Amino acid sequence: MRSWKLNYAAVLVAETLAITGFALSMPVIPLFLADDIGISDLRMLKAWTGAIQSCAAVSLAVFAPVWGRLADIYSRRAMLMRAMFGGAVIVSAMSLVNSPWQLLVLRVAQGCLTGTIAAASVFTVGIAPKASLAMALGLLQTGIYVGNSLGPLMGGVIIDFAGRRAAFLGTGCVLLVSALIVLFGAREERRPAVTRRKARSKTGDGFFAGLKPIASNSSAVMLLSISFLFQMANTTANPIMPLFLREIAAGQRYIGSATGLVLGLGAAAGALGSIISGKFCPRIGHWKTLAICLAGGCAGILPQTFASGLWQLAAMHFVPSLFLGGIAPALQALLATNTDAGHQGQVFGLNTSAASAGAAIGPIVGSAAAMLSYRAVFPVTAVILSFPLVRLLRQLPNRKTG
Repeated sequence: MRSWKLNYAAVLVAETLAITGFALSMPVIPLFLADDIGISDLRMLKAWTGAIQSCAAVSLAVFAPVWGRLADIYSRRAMLMRAMFGGAVIVSAMSLVNSPWQLLVLRVAQGCLTGTIAAASVFTVGIAPKASLAMALGLLQTGIYVGNSLGPLMGGVIIDFAGRRAAFLGTGCVLLVSALIVLFGAREERRPAVTRRKARSKTGDGFFAGLKPIASNSSAVMLLSISFLFQMANTTANPIMPLFLREIAAGQRYIGSATGLVLGLGAAAGALGSIISGKFCPRIGHWKTLAICLAGGCAGILPQTFASGLWQLAAMHFVPSLFLGGIAPALQALLATNTDAGHQGQVFGLNTSAASAGAAIGPIVGSAAAMLSYRAVFPVTAVILSFPLVRLLRQLPNRKTG
């Protein structure tokens, strides 16, 4: 039998490339709307940016559980390829749009058909032995951060020298390569036909029956709410960061590269934070690690309000990103250890929906705060992140294990 490590290696490389591809073009959307589509009114630009950034997360939140269920019944590998091939086609088509409505429709379709992170996570859960599952998911999270670090750097260079439309085509090419790596490099043991028949006959009952023990699990419910609020805070500044950078770097050349550098350094800090979190979780406990990361992220976000230059903002953005990067590994480990084995797949699916819902609301909140001032977005982000921190600190004395 082919080693699961070879299959996992192919998925890890493919997913890292896929995230690199998405991060290559997504930060360019605000500037693309302003300079290529021609939205000159600042209020309209902010409104369109928030809507377009959020709509993909909304459709992803709706469709992620559906694709996850189909992955369990048919093929997790097929669902991963669907997400990558679908993304390659849809994002490449964005290079052809001439109106904000066209871009909005394609972003909705992107959320419906993609979701590579969820698909790769489900595939990993299906092929990795139980003893190696935490390690495999942790490395996958690191690969996601690496992709988010490399993507903006590559995208900034492409934007400055080939134009913003070329960035969308670059994403499509990278996603196509990712899909081909999964197609030729990853294998999956097919589920027995009897299992698929039983699953198809009980899809509805099984799904809703599985929600009851999760809803009665106070730890799982709290962790899902933290996931929602964390992603909401983590995406609040996304729509305004390129515009804020352009404001504080007025008159400087290569704004695209500068934006890519700041966002790339933040993603690199997140990758480092993920590794540090994974190392310290077994020593001090997952609950304490999660609380420390939330507190550090909340405190570190505020100083960005007073940034007056690109390098200053880059340094200020690095610190909170380091703490925020440690949240996901600790949270996922807690979800796994505080949920019955028979419901882990479903609770991770709900976690994807909760995170996507937060990622959908975050840019809208950020765009609304930016109506007052770009700088107002950072205090608002800190306030959002304080809610899960306060809730966790209240419960921490009762969480002696994990």
